[in-house]
Amino acid sequence: MSLKIQPVPLLNPEFFEEDTTGANVSVSNLVEEKHVYTYKKLVVPMSMRSIYWKYFGFPATDDGSILTKVKIVCILCKTQIAYNRNTSNLRMHLQNKHSQELLELETANPPRKPIISQEAKERRAQKRLLKAGLAAAQHIYTTNTDGTIQIDGGIQFITDPNISLTNMEDDINISSPVRVMIKNQNNQINPNVSFLMSEDNNVQPCNNESKTAILDAIAELVIVDLQLPEIVEGRGFQKLVATLKSPCEIPSKSKLEDDILPKIYENYKDSILHNLSCLNAEIGLAIEEWKSNAKETFVTFSIYYQHPGETTLDYKVLCTLHAPEDWEEVQWGIVIDAILTEWELRIEKITATVIALSIPGLIAALTNRGLTLIPCLLYTLQVCALACFQDADVSSVLSKCRAIIGVILGHNGASATLAMQDQLLELEENSLVMDYPSVWISTYNMLEQLVLRRSVLSNILDAVERADHDTIDLSQDDWKVIEDLVTVLEPFKVTIMTVSEEKIPLISLLKPLLWQLVSSHLKSKDSDSNTIRNFKENLSDMLCERYADSGVTLLLQIATTLDPRFKQLPYATDEDKTLVSAPIKDMLTKLIEEEGGNRIMETDDIPEKKRRISRMEQLLGDQFCNSKNLMPSEEKADLELVQYQSEATAALDHCPLQWWANNVAKCPHLSKLAQKYNCVPACCPPPSRISAEAQVLYDTKRAALPSYLVDKLLFLHGNYNVSE
Repeated sequence: MSLKIQPVPLLNPEFFEEDTTGANVSVSNLVEEKHVYTYKKLVVPMSMRSIYWKYFGFPATDDGSILTKVKIVCILCKTQIAYNRNTSNLRMHLQNKHSQELLELETANPPRKPIISQEAKERRAQKRLLKAGLAAAQHIYTTNTDGTIQIDGGIQFITDPNISLTNMEDDINISSPVRVMIKNQNNQINPNVSFLMSEDNNVQPCNNESKTAILDAIAELVIVDLQLPEIVEGRGFQKLVATLKSPCEIPSKSKLEDDILPKIYENYKDSILHNLSCLNAEIGLAIEEWKSNAKETFVTFSIYYQHPGETTLDYKVLCTLHAPEDWEEVQWGIVIDAILTEWELRIEKITATVIALSIPGLIAALTNRGLTLIPCLLYTLQVCALACFQDADVSSVLSKCRAIIGVILGHNGASATLAMQDQLLELEENSLVMDYPSVWISTYNMLEQLVLRRSVLSNILDAVERADHDTIDLSQDDWKVIEDLVTVLEPFKVTIMTVSEEKIPLISLLKPLLWQLVSSHLKSKDSDSNTIRNFKENLSDMLCERYADSGVTLLLQIATTLDPRFKQLPYATDEDKTLVSAPIKDMLTKLIEEEGGNRIMETDDIPEKKRRISRMEQLLGDQFCNSKNLMPSEEKADLELVQYQSEATAALDHCPLQWWANNVAKCPHLSKLAQKYNCVPACCPPPSRISAEAQVLYDTKRAALPSYLVDKLLFLHGNYNVSE
């Protein structure tokens, strides 16, 4: 049967014994299970020509049939030796254990001289005649002895019998692969070996536990690194595994897609469903829109939530759906209801929905269900920056910038000169790279790096022959546009860096960041050029417009007030402070009343034990010691708010969730109210995907996923715990 897997063509004919003299080789089973063989003879086949076989043999039956070729036995001491298809270990055993016999053997059979004598030629001819006359004979040596031999899953070579070892590279192709065993420089079996096996082959090269570990590791590679399943069919991957792993089975692409990944997906989904069904806390919903390489639109739904008693947000990807262009509010409403039902999420528990999308029907469906929609900060900055890049003058300059980088990086001399200049300028090496237009910060970094090298670029480009300088020369006006863009967008870059450094970027960050951008960084200055002023005005208007909704404004102000880092609201007017204080007090009062009511109901159901009335109670009466004379809820709310405001403002690098966990005893009800707003992130992506490099890497991998794998792979990638 021909093996149907791709090859690792690392076999060398010199590693094989003399029985490989024919053009094709057929070898016995790859692995024999653990057995004990009782042999009656030790035999050596006729093809084994080495002189050292005189003292060794394969275990055989009475009629000379070889029981196994996994091990050979020393005739002199009955030592069992693994057969590695060469004679080096035979000679080594004789040298260590039977030196006298080895000396006699090699003295009687000296090495052949390089020049073949006439006598040798005649001897070879006699051997050929002898072989022809004894064609029925099986063995060159036979020793009558008995014993037992134990096979512990020993390993042997196996190749496709249709492949010629002498022309292996020519014979091997996708349709006629080969299983291999790799040997080291000492002609010994390398312990780090991989066998590439077809699915229909029943040979088991490793035990079930090892096989499961290998399959899990390969599936984990696909999930964690968002690799396409066809990676397992690549010759490079198989050669890598062959040099790193012990004998194992590499699953096929179809097995990964149809069996392994779906099983992992179902297990994770069941586990997450179970955890969410037990969740009673508020959640933040996040919806992100993105496009594949095929220009198809998808949306990914995720949730953020905080487990009681924990100081971190948990993040789970729920699903990823294809977004047809003709879907309207009705279709999206059905989808949203189905998702909430499937994951057992109550819409009243959703504090807010962070959106990074521009699909009108989906936005309308969310709004009609009473959800507050908070624009994702990363997506907002992306939209604003792209508006600058799409300006007609800017767009033409960007084309020139990309052409310049392409010319330099594609020319060895120019690249070497650039590297030398980077060292002289003390710049970061290899930092001048082409941008990824779908992530605006990569375009900004490209422009920034060009500005740093402005003084040397002309000389580098002049040395490049065959370059169309008309398309790559930047004029003074072009450089002015680039410098203005870098100046205007620098605060956006700082904003992203600030958010990426946050352990948990919450919506409480949005108001301070937006206020700082609009009131300071995007304020026009007398020294600004007309281009800079226009950019600043447009960007400021876009930011204000995207967060102008009154419901969004109120929610962000409440969240910021309940963040111990910003509770004093230094950026807010007195009117803003008054506007936000009333809703917080009302919600806190309601929460105290609900908890007080529940507590009374619970105590009423429990029969009170009779206790002895003290003489002090008898003397003073109930009016002084009535335990049921509780403080009104509004006064309790006021006290907690005063207590919260009296606490020292937390440091800017302090985690608000940790602060509330440390102060829950001082403000028990307010801490629960803060949890409602501390479950909403400032951005749709998790913190690990906020940095520029992470955005580009993730976007490129995600865009390459085929549509039929998008949902499962993004679900597993987003929820997978590597430690598991």
